[in-house]
Formats: sequence, structure tokens, C-alpha cells
Amino acid sequence: MRKTKSQFLTKRIKVLHISSPFTWRGGEQQLMYLHQGLLAAGHTSLVFCPNDSVLATRLDIKERVVYNKRSGFDFFAAKQLAAYCKANKVDLVHAHDAHSHTTAVLGATLFRNRCPIMLSRRVDFPIGGSWFSRYKYNHRQVKTILCVSDLIREMVSPKITASHIEVATVHSGVDLSKFVGIKPLDLRDELNLSNDAKLVANFSALADHKDYFTFIDTAKIVCNARDDVYFLIFGKGELEDELRSYANQSGYAQRIVFVGFRNDLPQVYPNIDVLLFTSKTEGLGTTVLDAFASKVPVVATQAGGIPEMVIDGETGLLAKIGDASTLAINVQRVLDEPNLQHRLTEAALQKCQTFSKDVMVRQTEESYNKVLNN
Repeated sequence: MRKTKSQFLTKRIKVLHISSPFTWRGGEQQLMYLHQGLLAAGHTSLVFCPNDSVLATRLDIKERVVYNKRSGFDFFAAKQLAAYCKANKVDLVHAHDAHSHTTAVLGATLFRNRCPIMLSRRVDFPIGGSWFSRYKYNHRQVKTILCVSDLIREMVSPKITASHIEVATVHSGVDLSKFVGIKPLDLRDELNLSNDAKLVANFSALADHKDYFTFIDTAKIVCNARDDVYFLIFGKGELEDELRSYANQSGYAQRIVFVGFRNDLPQVYPNIDVLLFTSKTEGLGTTVLDAFASKVPVVATQAGGIPEMVIDGETGLLAKIGDASTLAINVQRVLDEPNLQHRLTEAALQKCQTFSKDVMVRQTEESYNKVLNN
């Protein structure tokens, strides 16, 4: 008897996710959403991660398998992974980053782990040209590569020569429930700003690809034109000292505020007048989705998968990467045109419904079942 799609989706599976970062960023949040969604659907979901990673601290002890990360090319981790999969009858391994991908392939190649491998690809730069990159992306155990945007799928597909591997798009998701019924805090009061102050913000790690230098260049142009706007930088990262110095050199350091890392962003967003998202590379950029869900208008660059969310003139305003002049014009348009604000935020709120974490979990679950039923 031929199985239907709905019958495929009732199959309970045991999936082992692999995550190698010590830090917590967007990829780790997406993994956690997926992990929790799979558990809620009745599957067994476990996470193989470094024992001193942030992710390990946020997982229940019964849901994690920890290892000592030594390097990106880690034979000991690969051996431990393979042994665990064999001993615990794991159905599928899902690698969520480049080092995890390497570990999964080493486990399959050197230690005979026969579990099918699924990859998540979240970065919008080309696959390396080395023999090992070609080998690991076309490995016989790799069955599906899930890309978080269509742009990444288009970049990855030409590098996949193995006919058994499917390359598909599953967009990252946002937890829409976090933004429902929340009580906003008074950010202006907290920062000693007047109630009339306009707040333009970015919520991203202070990392090179987020291009906060363009954010500060945009701030300089806007601050030179008007005195009611403050630019807020939420996040921490390796470039903080350099960015503080650059802000000081702008001449508007008093209006460029480094707020730091916050864990109460759903309460913060309602205070923000514009999200200014200046990335120069970006797999998708779920910060944009958070803004959509909070009805905060978005001005962004055309990096990576951002245009799959921000439709220029419809759900936000776009500019070329590094184009501070156009970004500044767009910020001022949003601040000065209430009708534009309303039109953009209403369309964006509808758009983000298709980027929910529930949709992401369901589509990933369907991909698992497709692999396991072929």
C-alpha cells in the first residue's frame, strides 16, 4: 500500500543535531526553535554540542550530548558522534554549521556512521574550492541541504554534483508569540531621552558582516540634517572598541548609543521608530522578522536573503550595500511620512506570518521524512 504524505508526517524519528559554536547567535536560536518544535510533535530530538557552549546551558541535560571541542577538524568529536549514533539508534544527523558538517562527514567516513546527514546552510558566501569542501558537500551520506534563503540555494546548487542530494529552501523562522500581549518598557526614560526623540536601532552582533560602520556613516548624515534622532546599537562583539572609536570620530558620539546586549527585546522594539539593518552579507536576517512582528518599519541593505523579506517600497525600504547616503534618505522618509510607515508595517506584519518558526519546523520535518522514506 502506497504511503501518503500525511502518513509520512506521523513517523516518529530520532534526530541528532550538531552545533559547534560556543556563542549564541541567530543559528543557535533557529536550532532551538527546531529542537523544541520537534519535541512538541512527538519526535526525539537531541543536540550534540560543546560542553561549555551557551547552547549546552540552555538545554535540558536529557536533551544534550556534549563534547570537548578541540578544533574545526575534530577526529575525537567525530568518533564520539559515530559511537553515540550507533549505540542509540539515531535515525538522522542534522549539521547546523560548517564545523558540524565536517564532524558529521568525518564520523561517516572514518568511523562508519551510517546515519543520513542533513545540512543547514545559513551563510551567503560561496562554498570553498578545496578538495575537502567538494568532498564533504557531495558526500554519499549527505541527503539534503536546507538553505535559509533562495539566494543561498542558488549559490549552493552549482557546487553540488552528487545526484542524490537535494538542495532546498527552508527560511528561518520567528517566534511570533513573543510579540503578542507584551508590556513595552520606556526606553527613552531609561536612556534619559526626551519623549520626542526618534530612535533608529540595529539589533545585531558587533561583527564585520553586520557593517556597523555603514550604520554609523548613516547616523552621521541623518544627525547632520536634524537634531531629534538617536541611533542605538544593541549587541556585543569583537568590533565594539573599534566601532566606539569610529562613532567618536563621527562628531555625533552623543547621539550614537551603545546599549549592549539585551534579553528583553520584545519589550524594547515598540520604542523603536526605524530598524536600520546595514549588513553586507546575510543569510536571511531574522532581526528583520522581529521588527516586522513588532510593527517597526525597516530600512535595510540588499545583502543576501534580505530582499526575500524586505520588498522595496512594500514591506520596507532597501539600499545597496554600503550606501549610507540612500540609507539616510530612506530613514528620513520613514520618520517624516506617517502614511509610508503605516503602509510598510502593515504589509510587513502580513509577510512575517510566512516566516514563523512553526512553518520552519513543519518544512524541516517534511524534509526529514522525505529522506527517511526514500
